[in-house]
Amino acid sequence: MSTVAAVREELVARGLVDGLPEAFLAGVTRFARPPQPELDALAAAARALAGRLAAGEAGEGDLPLLTRVLFFAGHGGVLAAHGLPTPAYDVLGSYRDNLATPLGPRLAERPRAGDRRWRVLGRDVGFPIGVPACVLGGGEEWVRHFARNGYSVLTYKTVRSRAHEPNAQPNWVFAARQARSLPPGAAAEVTADPWDWVAPGSPDVSTVNSFGVPSPAPEQWMADLERSLAAVDDDQLLVVSVMGEGDGTGLVDDFAATARLTQEAGATVVELNLSCPNTLSASAAAGVKPPLCLDADATVAVVEGVRRALDDRTGLVAKLSWLDGPRLSALVPRLAPLVDGVAGINTLQSRVVRSDGEPTFPGRELAGLSGVAVRDSALDFTRRLVALRDAGGRHFDVLAMGGVTDPASFEALFGLGADAVQSASGAFANPFLARDCVAALGEMLPRALEPVR
Repeated sequence: MSTVAAVREELVARGLVDGLPEAFLAGVTRFARPPQPELDALAAAARALAGRLAAGEAGEGDLPLLTRVLFFAGHGGVLAAHGLPTPAYDVLGSYRDNLATPLGPRLAERPRAGDRRWRVLGRDVGFPIGVPACVLGGGEEWVRHFARNGYSVLTYKTVRSRAHEPNAQPNWVFAARQARSLPPGAAAEVTADPWDWVAPGSPDVSTVNSFGVPSPAPEQWMADLERSLAAVDDDQLLVVSVMGEGDGTGLVDDFAATARLTQEAGATVVELNLSCPNTLSASAAAGVKPPLCLDADATVAVVEGVRRALDDRTGLVAKLSWLDGPRLSALVPRLAPLVDGVAGINTLQSRVVRSDGEPTFPGRELAGLSGVAVRDSALDFTRRLVALRDAGGRHFDVLAMGGVTDPASFEALFGLGADAVQSASGAFANPFLARDCVAALGEMLPRALEPVR
């Protein structure tokens, strides 16, 4: 039986076919309404598809449309149950609802590069691909999901010293018009509609997000973190991202206190989120704050304070956004003696609007852009960061990310000297990205450790 036939059989058995067009249109218009001609075209396509499904005439050529319709109709789990690629995060669901379980398919067996290992932040990992700090690492179930799907360098989503609610929905939207990379560090003006779509597995995927760094209360996330750390294999690494708030010494103290809590929960490597583009100011009128790492003195003060607060055996990583040449050259020599790793880049803070000119994320004109649109920024940043490391005489590991959507883009960043490469938009949109990278590069990727004999 073909995959489409198997999906059709389940949809018919569950009585979902007749209501599919209306459910799809409800999802498409969940946060805003497309222009009428576009909405009419989507409605006609969905109704024609439902007709073919009802008549048993749907074929493999219908799979791209079927995937989009089921995803926006709230039935992406049907695709995942049949092993078909679908985005890992339900963009229509709330942040809290998504925490319960990832949406995309989970592989029956973890992809492995044989017995080969790579050294990352003191751990011998099965393959140096991972997922950075984002909602894709938002709890135990997400860690288990991506660990099983082949990611060996995972970062637990940023936690804070007190509970923080997410920004209002929508929080994550495809940026379908950004199918090519922007120049390094370019100020982006992005048009992205909540109903936009990029087919799963496309290497040209870009997304925009505005979550606002939500966090459960420490008593919740510490217990979940303990379970998450126990869920990864011996050849996988779970880094834990933390973020503080406040000003001056208050900011340093909050970062340090939160980092100590992760250490108490069992974290062996802590990452400092110094680069978030989506943090709202205390005053709503002030909008979104710039990334902390643009202030070198404040950044160094935080890193110094956390380093003093942690056990010497706990690894420390500084997560940076894209920085221009002078800023990065001034900051890295000050960080190098304090850290075990530098990660970057975070999403690029961009102005994001719908096709009608209104903010894609109501009340928040600035949001984070990621995916292929930031690939050249990531390559530029990683190239300069590795050069500064090599010239400075103090080794630290480099965790590179930005625009990693296929094996070639993974290999490009790793080839610049990164010790591990992580992916957010790529991992969100392609559930089989790590498997594809392991299959393509597992036998030949350089800098593997010599096997123990």
